[in-house]
Amino acid sequence: MSQIALLDKLLTQYKVWTLKLISSSKDIENNILQKGSGKNIEEKIVSIVISSVFVYIVTGILSLFSVYSGGFIFGVLFFAIGIFLSKYLNKKIFGTERKKENLKDDEKELLLNLEKINNTHTEIRTKINNNKILVNFSEYPSLYNQFKNVFEELQTYNTNHLAYKYRLSHKLVVSKYNTQIKKFNAIYANK
Repeated sequence: MSQIALLDKLLTQYKVWTLKLISSSKDIENNILQKGSGKNIEEKIVSIVISSVFVYIVTGILSLFSVYSGGFIFGVLFFAIGIFLSKYLNKKIFGTERKKENLKDDEKELLLNLEKINNTHTEIRTKINNNKILVNFSEYPSLYNQFKNVFEELQTYNTNHLAYKYRLSHKLVVSKYNTQIKKFNAIYANK
């Protein structure tokens, strides 16, 4: 009886885990596609701050050389130049959203592999929910090999073409995915 309860507990953990796996995969996809760039309030605030700082720096330098830089028109002009500079910096720091069609072949393959793994585990979850699987966790070696291959691809993924924000967050989303792989092993090994 306790073995049945243990199996039910593991199956419940597996069902919850599949949702976390899908979420983690979605985070990786969003990171590669740079989704959310250009829409965040932080980008707009950074633009205004950069523009304001540009105005103060330029007027300060001009006044250092005794050149009149006051007045409304010069202030607006310097602020506009600062906005254009900040748009360029925002593009380098926060990036622009990418489309799946414009991705490189290795990136498309990586996203496809992530989707295959998600679909496989979603199918297993559906079979568990419908009580169609008699022996659970029998496909562990092949599933684990899929995880190892995708994790290797994620670790060797070249992030140089991504915006700075997404380069930094790549390691974070990959470590979250690795946590899900470890959780999969823990469910299988009952740890």
